[in-house]
Amino acid sequence: MKGNGLHSAVRQSLMDLRDTAVVWGLLLAWVTLGKCNLTKVRSGSRPHLLDCVFLQRSNVTCRWEPGAPPPPPGPPPPATRYTLVVEKMRRTVNQSLVVTETFGCSTSTTSCTAHIHPSNVAFVFCVSVVVRGGAARGGVGARRGGRSLRRCQSGRKEVMLAPVSLLRVDPVRTKPRCLLLEWDRPLSYAVSHSEINGGNLTSQIEYFTQEQTCGRQPVRERRFVQARTDSFQVCLFRPGATYCVRLRNRYLASSGPWSPWSPQRCGSTAEDAPSAAPPFWRQVLQTDESGWRRVSLLWKPLHAGVANGRVVFHNVSCRWRDGPALEDLGTCGVVRRTATSCDLLFPPGSFSCSIAATNSAGASPASQIWLLSGPETEKQRNISKDAPPPSQITVTPLDDHSLDVRWTAPADQSVNSFVVEWSAVTSDGRSALHWERLNASQEQLVITDGVEPHVRYGVRVVAVYAHGGTGRAAARFAYTRQGVPSAGPEVEVQEIRASRLELTWRPLPVEQRRGYIQNYTVYYTHEHNPTRSKSLPAPVLRCSLGNLLPGCYILSIVASTVAGPGAAGPTVVVSIAKEDMSVEVIMVLPLLTAAVLLLGLLTHRAM
Repeated sequence: MKGNGLHSAVRQSLMDLRDTAVVWGLLLAWVTLGKCNLTKVRSGSRPHLLDCVFLQRSNVTCRWEPGAPPPPPGPPPPATRYTLVVEKMRRTVNQSLVVTETFGCSTSTTSCTAHIHPSNVAFVFCVSVVVRGGAARGGVGARRGGRSLRRCQSGRKEVMLAPVSLLRVDPVRTKPRCLLLEWDRPLSYAVSHSEINGGNLTSQIEYFTQEQTCGRQPVRERRFVQARTDSFQVCLFRPGATYCVRLRNRYLASSGPWSPWSPQRCGSTAEDAPSAAPPFWRQVLQTDESGWRRVSLLWKPLHAGVANGRVVFHNVSCRWRDGPALEDLGTCGVVRRTATSCDLLFPPGSFSCSIAATNSAGASPASQIWLLSGPETEKQRNISKDAPPPSQITVTPLDDHSLDVRWTAPADQSVNSFVVEWSAVTSDGRSALHWERLNASQEQLVITDGVEPHVRYGVRVVAVYAHGGTGRAAARFAYTRQGVPSAGPEVEVQEIRASRLELTWRPLPVEQRRGYIQNYTVYYTHEHNPTRSKSLPAPVLRCSLGNLLPGCYILSIVASTVAGPGAAGPTVVVSIAKEDMSVEVIMVLPLLTAAVLLLGLLTHRAM
């Protein structure tokens, strides 16, 4: 009996355990599925905080992603409202955080600004976004609420510092490439003086030089700097240049926002002596029978990158070769800063001339050119015959105001540099000479100075050798764009012979051609007949018109380029009288009569 009772009790206990296991299993499954579903709904619907920007003792603006799926079909869901919750925290004695004050704002958009005045951003702030209303995932029903993850950190990690003030931008006298920047911060600045000294401030300057503007927007550059004190030096500028600078900061090297830029302040670096010599050249204007030469010495102003300040004058000097300096320097010597040439009269012989630019800090290196005597010049020409002038010179128009010049250096010659000269071709030979001096490795130049359409330019490339002499020039003529002639030739009647006219004309002045003349067209109109014309190629400057009727003729000539015909030249009226026609007839009839009589006489003798 006892054994049977024990067996029954054990069996009942096992059944109870089985039922309990089933119940717990079902409960666990329900909890797991329910939790997964709940997690799925919440993770898919709660907003996601993106970032915040704190302003010291003012406000905080935060942005977030909604995190909600599109609304289901059917009636529109309730409007979604977001509440930004900003909790100001305080650490207790055991270092736990407790809420001391709560700030917030509500909106239907995805950003909001909560006022935290007068709180210091150095406190820890816990930020979250609460959502109310809207549609739940899958259209299960209206979502009644959700909350983003709560983020707690010091407000200074996302603080936008207040703009500072630049008090001074001054030169550093012993450091021409440096500027001294002095700045000040507001009283309520979020970073203390000791923290700034400790390097907790990341700083950046933005600057541009006024010389770069040239009527356009300036090119602004940015550099990181260390602003650990109220004044600091930045050494990355050009000497003798004026820069406009502004400053901004952010806390540490975080990804937080930069402060607004400070107001701009301008200052100049100290000058330094020019670091390059002025480009130097010469033009022989006239040589008389005794060998005296009038020469124009030419130079170009130093550009700002090497002038290192404001050039106050140029010093030009010349001396005999291996001899004393010239005493009479004409208009040369100490020349004002704006001048780019001076004239000098040289006696027969060889000379060297040099030029240096001077600013308040000193003089530049000197440029030198040679002017050789007659025999030496001829000797130099003999040298250049062994090495021809630059070859394969081409001049190609790029647009109305630029020409691309290319050439090949003389073979097997020690060339020191090249000089490219160009000037407008004029009837009297008087025009401004433009030039550019290039190093020996350059064999191409785009010329733009003084270049205009419809003007013929003579372009020359000269090789300068190490000993100062020059080779022969390689030359080409070119237009950037050809136009139609601005005038026509004036016709001249050379001879009137019965029914023929002999006409001539002179070439147009080069300024009026505005291109290469392709042909001339002579127009002649009889008083009782329509206008006729006769065209001739450009080299021809005379024309014969035959089979003309008695009466008045109006004559004119038109010149044409590839751009088309130009204006007609002055008209000339010619009258051919009937008497002019009879002269030819009277002269012809006696000849015919004599021929007939002679023929009859010969026939009679033969019989």
